[in-house]
Amino acid sequence: MRFPARRIAALALLGLLASSCAYYNTFYLARKYYFKATEGLPYPVEKTSASSAVNYNKSIDYSKKVLGNYPKSKWVDDAYLLWACELLGKDDPLQTINMLQDYPLRFAQSPKKGEALFFLGVAYRQARKYRDAEQTLAQFLELAPKSDLAPYAYLERARALTAAGRDSEAAVAAGQVLERFPKSGLVSRARSARAEALYAAGEYAEARADFSALGLEARTDEERLGFLLREADCLEAARTYDPELALLKDALSHETPPAAGSTSGAGAPGGGFQIPAGADRYGRLMLRIGTAQLLAGRQSEALAVYQSVLKDYPKTPLGAEAQYRIAYAYEIATEDFERARTEYALVKDQFPSSAFTTQATQRLANIDRVMQFRTAGGDTLAKRAEAGFLLAELYLFQHQKPERALEEYRKVAGQYAGTPWAGKALNAEAWVLSRKLDRRAEADSLFWVVVKQYPATEAQLAARDYLEMDGIAVPAELIKLPERKLAPPDTTTLTPPPGEPMPLGPKPDSLRAGGRLAGGAPPRGGFMRPATPPRPRWNPRYASDATGAPGLAGDSPFTPGAGDSASATAPVPPGAAPDTSGMSGAGAPRDPRLTSGPGMPSDSSLTKRPGVPPDSSRAPQRPGVRDSVFTPPRPKVEK
Repeated sequence: MRFPARRIAALALLGLLASSCAYYNTFYLARKYYFKATEGLPYPVEKTSASSAVNYNKSIDYSKKVLGNYPKSKWVDDAYLLWACELLGKDDPLQTINMLQDYPLRFAQSPKKGEALFFLGVAYRQARKYRDAEQTLAQFLELAPKSDLAPYAYLERARALTAAGRDSEAAVAAGQVLERFPKSGLVSRARSARAEALYAAGEYAEARADFSALGLEARTDEERLGFLLREADCLEAARTYDPELALLKDALSHETPPAAGSTSGAGAPGGGFQIPAGADRYGRLMLRIGTAQLLAGRQSEALAVYQSVLKDYPKTPLGAEAQYRIAYAYEIATEDFERARTEYALVKDQFPSSAFTTQATQRLANIDRVMQFRTAGGDTLAKRAEAGFLLAELYLFQHQKPERALEEYRKVAGQYAGTPWAGKALNAEAWVLSRKLDRRAEADSLFWVVVKQYPATEAQLAARDYLEMDGIAVPAELIKLPERKLAPPDTTTLTPPPGEPMPLGPKPDSLRAGGRLAGGAPPRGGFMRPATPPRPRWNPRYASDATGAPGLAGDSPFTPGAGDSASATAPVPPGAAPDTSGMSGAGAPRDPRLTSGPGMPSDSSLTKRPGVPPDSSRAPQRPGVRDSVFTPPRPKVEK
């Protein structure tokens, strides 16, 4: 008896192991396809390719199978979390947020709650909820500072802070990866994130150091050139043009100048030629050298460099850019607008599909406006002042020349002193000083001038708001609201309403013999009638002789009897009101819209009662059409 008992216990244990292996194998396959899609990373750190979608779908199917077929297994919380991570890979962070927000409540005893918190923060960042992402990732780092996911948390937090505009904090967060996890595979990504954050924060020297380190780690020449140009951006932003030129010329010395005809590649749609891969590096460096020369105030050297690129790369995207920058140099540096117009018009001849062709068209329109404003006289004070404002705004926003904009605003304030236009110009001048040139004290002085010298104007209210925005209190007794001009009264003469209700049906003189108008033309629309009127239905009202005695006239209801005619007038009952419908004759057809159809009374309802005038208040109306607002009230009829 002991042998069968042991066998039963062994079989039961074998069944349990088989069941456990079944749901473990299912979860194992889900993890296998997930890591195949993420290339071994805990989640897709960068944007995934379309080819990964197949593996994500397979992983989701196996995760759902674990949840559906083995709901009481110990792998349920793992499968649920894996499913949420797979949705991140499929670019559905909102669904991931919905799944992970209540994960601690759904799986209160799960050891995966910390990981769920991390992936929730990643989902917030991908869903552009940067504040929630930063707070969630900071909470995870407090709970698990030594977790394997900690470097990823610092990187994701740096990305969220950068997107939120907190660049200095983002640089610190990215630096934690470099300091605490120097052997992590995220070092290059973290250094790149810190470099961009430092650049955005205005710390150009530190940013350049990071870009230089990234250039040393570059795997291809294209990556190396990209990081070198970012170094040049840092020097350019710091306005140290000579070191920038030295950096670019040193890099140029390692490139081979293009030979004649070697830059022409395959033809591009719309015209021009594409440059072969890697053959444009010399031209790109030359364009940056020209830009540095232009910013340094050396217009002739910059134009010479651009002309050289245009000669070496004709009919290519680089040629279009060089031509655009030639025109831009004439427009911005020398303000030779006529020459700039000519040069901008040549950009489309180099490479029609280039983005610089579109920009050249826009700049041409701006130049036309500048030239128009420069010569605009205007026939009113408002037009002349508006021309000055538009010219200043073009210098400020299009040409990026705040000093030139200040000159134009000062011209307007001086020419129209004492007018509301002068107050508006002073406000604009103060705005440029404070927002563009960081000269707050001068700006506040101008705002006070407007507050005190331009009362009862919109400019005074705007100046007060700017001062209060900076924490400066403005006494209420100085502020006077501008007078509001009332709109002129409406003198339009309205058509008077009719004195009495409009009669139902066509006008008495609208239908004449044969259904034609007075001028001989047939009526239009529903009143159109053929020359020979159709015979109406037989009606007992018309089946009588001239004496009014009932009976059939003739051999049929439609044939007039002896002594009668088809145009004989139908008898009118004694005391009844005359028929004003304009239809005479016993055989004259009535308009079908007045005798039948939805909402219309039957023939019997149209029979006039002796001594009772027509009731206009019961006139049928077309469905859905409201009465005119000028229609007088209908009289009530006593029944």
